[in-house]
Amino acid sequence: MIKSRESLLRNVLEATDDGISFFDNHGTIRLTNNKFREIWDIPDESEIGKDYIEAFTKYGVPQLKNASEVLSKVKTFSRSIERDSDILYFSDGRIFEYHLFPVITDGMVKGHVCSYRDITMRKKVEYDLQEYARELERSNELKDLFTDIIRHDLLNPAGLVKGFVEILLKREFDPDTTGKLLAIERSNKKLIDMIESASKLSRLESTSELEFKELNVGAFLRMAIEALRVQFKSKNIVLENNANGIYKAKISPVLEEVFANLLSNAVKYSPENSKVIVDILDNGEEWKVTVTDFGEGVADEDKPYVFERFKRVNKAAVKGTGLGLAIVKRIIDLHGGEVGVEDNPAGNGSVFWVTVKKA
Repeated sequence: MIKSRESLLRNVLEATDDGISFFDNHGTIRLTNNKFREIWDIPDESEIGKDYIEAFTKYGVPQLKNASEVLSKVKTFSRSIERDSDILYFSDGRIFEYHLFPVITDGMVKGHVCSYRDITMRKKVEYDLQEYARELERSNELKDLFTDIIRHDLLNPAGLVKGFVEILLKREFDPDTTGKLLAIERSNKKLIDMIESASKLSRLESTSELEFKELNVGAFLRMAIEALRVQFKSKNIVLENNANGIYKAKISPVLEEVFANLLSNAVKYSPENSKVIVDILDNGEEWKVTVTDFGEGVADEDKPYVFERFKRVNKAAVKGTGLGLAIVKRIIDLHGGEVGVEDNPAGNGSVFWVTVKKA
């Protein structure tokens, strides 16, 4: 029976990927498996019956980077009744973790078992993750720096250009000069819009959550409509607002930015003398806000990408940064809602929609 159990124990020890050794209270090595000898480059079982400190000095010290630190602990192993663990750093780059625990029979410590596990790959992955985290931190710092540059160092001179152009346009110039000043004004306005959009998107990307209150979605939609009324009038576009009720939802005031971008997008892509329809639909547990235009529409292959940064449809027709719809998506994501675009069922054009959860 003893021989049978010894055979079973030996099979178990040899089947494990961990190196295993056992030494008694006198520090004499009584048992090792092949993995243990492979780790320490011990040729055979000749060390069984010998002192474990001598064996460690012979095989461990020459191979370990932290040999002196570990040796000071090894010398106390036979007197320890506590569990112990540490990391072994080999000169060839391997990293092992050992665990030491006493073997207790009838309340008495009979010796100690020590297991050694190869954690080289795990440590490499941990190091790579830490390095990746440091790179992300550096990238975030650079992004914050770039955002500050956009917000201050670029916006201020663009504002000065705007002011000087407005002053010059009030003076009398020949038509050619006036035309050039108007071109400068248009280009500078686009630059300012791009800087402001990039700054908004950068702030939203670094925001993980918003502060929500129970508010009326329809009120924010109406505020966005009022802010863009001049743009609609400039193209003689009729704005039909069917959302005249109260639509309570847990939202942030930044939601107005969503409606402003959707409406601005509708103005850009709608022909003159056309119509834009806005509505808020009851969608079960959500409100679905829709903005319908009668422009050229969005091709099916472009629909999955219109809410991504810098993805634009029909770039030749309308110049811009491609950030407006990305801002829409980020704000709605923070609200836990969804965004989408569909063909206008009433004819040419598109239906852009977003959802927010009801209060």
